[in-house]
Amino acid sequence: MGKVWDCNMYGTKLKKFDGCVVHTTNEGDATALPGDCFSNEPSRDCANFIDIPGDCEYGDNNGVDIDAAALEDHNGGGGEDDATALPEDCERCPEEYDDIFLCTRRAVQVLAIRANFPIITIYGFDWQIERCIYVRPEEEVQEEGMVDLVLVGPRRIFMAYGAFGLDVITGDEGPSIEEGWDLGDNEYFPEEYTQTIWGGPGRKLEITYLVIPNALEINVEVRLKFNDLGSRSRAVCGNIKARAPDYGNKSVHLFSCEQWRKWSVPSGSTSVLPLSPSVIALPYSWQLELHIDVDLTVCDNQEEDKHLKFSLELTHGIRSQEREFDDGQVEVITWHTLSLI
Repeated sequence: MGKVWDCNMYGTKLKKFDGCVVHTTNEGDATALPGDCFSNEPSRDCANFIDIPGDCEYGDNNGVDIDAAALEDHNGGGGEDDATALPEDCERCPEEYDDIFLCTRRAVQVLAIRANFPIITIYGFDWQIERCIYVRPEEEVQEEGMVDLVLVGPRRIFMAYGAFGLDVITGDEGPSIEEGWDLGDNEYFPEEYTQTIWGGPGRKLEITYLVIPNALEINVEVRLKFNDLGSRSRAVCGNIKARAPDYGNKSVHLFSCEQWRKWSVPSGSTSVLPLSPSVIALPYSWQLELHIDVDLTVCDNQEEDKHLKFSLELTHGIRSQEREFDDGQVEVITWHTLSLI
């Protein structure tokens, strides 16, 4: 099934037809294609506003986006450098409407993965690229029964065109487990799906994900600042999660650090916590609502540990929030990767 892209100021619409992808040569035609999947030349995807590899085959260096920081310490995240600019030929609204999101994308947000057998790595893939979303922490022994896996990706949201799937690498010898699912063609409301992968007799993996017809890619940054108290050393551990009404009773881990892996924070300066993932997909809405749940423990070499537990709400008009405590401040900042605001 081929796909034709129609990118305009009202969003991205996917058209389908039987056969291969057909290129248009008229530059003025609003119907542009992301490029031939079998071309060796990079292509420009108007829905993504990023350069993508033309070859869609998966391999070590061919269509695979592995977050090296995530593989290293599970807490490497993207930042403002990942933000991309709008193409010059994308139509813009008048200045009085500059808070309107012009080109949304159809996206997949992974909400949870559970499994009852040992897993080394999990890659998620859409029609375009494969990204690392889980790496088993070093020295971790998985508990018996169905266990919630703490994801470390993706570093950019998955697109929901055609199919979405997982490539699961287990601790056993032999090939990985790969399975994918059709994403349907719902164009109106987010839909939640739960799929099951069987890795052998009694070996079960469940994934829950949300398909969002018109999604914003939201970048999240958490800044932590401690007052300058001389030579006192501090470190933090705990977790930070993102919640949204469309996520139901589930949340997305942004930061997860066990006590034995405490993250050191210097005094007197602002540190950016290494979120992984640092981006999430939210349905575009004028009532945009995002909750960041902070549950951190501050370890001090001269005082008792401090427990910071609170939730910050961000909306369409409020993109940063902060909370002060005895010795410092936590600030959460968000921005849209693909918007004119």
